[in-house]
Amino acid sequence: MPDHESPAPTPSPHAGKLYADDRYMVRNPHQVRHLLQGMIDQRSLVNVHPDGRDQSFPSAVLEVDMHGLVLDASPVPSINRTVETASTLLCFGQVDKVMVRFQLQGQRRVERGDHVAFEVPLPEEVYHLQRREFYRLETPVGDSPYCLLPDPDGGEPSRWRVLDISAGGIALLLPPEQNLLKLQSRYSDCVLQIPEGGTVKTPLVVCNLRQQKQPNGSEMTRIGLRFDDLPRGADNIIQRYIFRIDRLRKARSNGD
Repeated sequence: MPDHESPAPTPSPHAGKLYADDRYMVRNPHQVRHLLQGMIDQRSLVNVHPDGRDQSFPSAVLEVDMHGLVLDASPVPSINRTVETASTLLCFGQVDKVMVRFQLQGQRRVERGDHVAFEVPLPEEVYHLQRREFYRLETPVGDSPYCLLPDPDGGEPSRWRVLDISAGGIALLLPPEQNLLKLQSRYSDCVLQIPEGGTVKTPLVVCNLRQQKQPNGSEMTRIGLRFDDLPRGADNIIQRYIFRIDRLRKARSNGD
C-alpha cells in the first residue's frame, strides 16, 4: 500500500437540512473526477466503512478515469471479503485539508500480481465542504446525542440533549439559572453519547451563551461548545452519525 499522509480527522463539516446540505454536494462527473484525482495527487488516506459500519479500514484511491476508480484493498483477507459483499462503501478523505465524503457501490475485486484492489464505478455525488467550516446538523429529537456534564460540586454528572452537532462542537439548551457552564471555561470530563456510535470523552470549551425563548414562553440558555482535543477516532463516530441522519432525511423527503 502506498505511503499516505497521516489520517486527517474523518469529516469536518456539519449538517444542515437535507442530505449533507446540497450547497456542498458535487454531482458534475468532471468535478467528481477532479476531487478524486486530488486525493491521489495528495496521497490522501481514505477511511472505508463497508455498509457504513463502525469498523473501517484505511485505503486510498489509486486510479480514476471517465468510468470509475480503483480503490486500494486491505492487507487483511477477511476485510476484503467483507468489502466484496458489502452493498455500499462509505468513504471519508480529504482534499486540501477539506473533508470529502462519498458512497461507492458495485465494487469488483481485481488482482494485479500480488496486489489486490477494487474497481468501482464513479460515485454519483461527492460531499465537499469547499471551505474550512463545520457543517452543523440539527439533531432529531428521537435520535439525538446526549452530553454528560460534570457536576461542579462533585456529584453525579447531568445529562442533556444535544441540539446540534458538527465535527467542531455541539450546542445544548440549559435552564437560565444553570451554573454548570461558564463562558470561555474549559471542562475536561465531558462525555458525548452518540446513537449507534458509543461514547466519546472529550474536553469542551464554552464559546457562547444566549437566551432563547421557547414556544411555551419560557426562557432557556443556548450554549455553544467546541471540542478541544477530540480523541482519535471520535471524528469518525460523529461524521457517521451525521451521515446516517442526513441519509434518513433524504429518504423521507424522497418518500422512500
